Amino acid sequence: MLTTARVNIPIPVEARLKTVADYSDNVNDYAREDLIGFGRPIAATFALIAPVALSFVYHGAGFTAMLQVATVLILVVGGGLAYIGKHEWPAIVAKFQSHVVAKRKAIADLRCGFGESSFLSNGRAPRFFEHEHGVIVLADAGDLKTLFFDISNDGRDPRWELYANGEMDRRVWRWLRLPVSREVVKFSTEGSKLARHRAAPAIDSIEEWEAVNVALGEPLDGAIVHRPFDELTEAIGRLIY
Repeated sequence: MLTTARVNIPIPVEARLKTVADYSDNVNDYAREDLIGFGRPIAATFALIAPVALSFVYHGAGFTAMLQVATVLILVVGGGLAYIGKHEWPAIVAKFQSHVVAKRKAIADLRCGFGESSFLSNGRAPRFFEHEHGVIVLADAGDLKTLFFDISNDGRDPRWELYANGEMDRRVWRWLRLPVSREVVKFSTEGSKLARHRAAPAIDSIEEWEAVNVALGEPLDGAIVHRPFDELTEAIGRLIY
């Protein structure tokens, strides 16, 4: 059965949210910080090489030669900035927009001031469906409801390591979810392991993924789907086999 309660946001999670909430709302300020902070390899290269090169030239050939090299470097930097403006700017803007969305969610989560702590005792083995970017997890939440997780394999989601090591098969799950962004920020398992139903089948194509997502009702990670566990797992099985 699944139980959920309101709890205070842990201090480490709150600190991370405050850091995200401090991102600049101005794309030009963000781009400047991105360059100064060596977010672009070209900026990091010039920032590290230029002072060293000028120092060697000054000590080896004098002030005039240093000015000549400095002029060349300025032209190269100008060309580099022009390149960034033409080729890298769309990527910078896209990254900035993702940070803005994350900032708004972080501010909203901080204003709420609480998280949702959940506890699930698995009476039966959860089902796993692997896809290109991770794994879908379905677990029986009781009362004809199903718990849905979409775990990413990008290395940032700690649940992926638990899944890869077989720890998601344990009977008890505990996790913390933020109230607005609905992000699962903490997850742990304990208790005895349940026998897996079978090896996790794969969702091999985007068409299959879209069909599965629609069948589930396009839930967010950590959501409760108000349909029985067996009904959902059988429906997904028909879509991918």
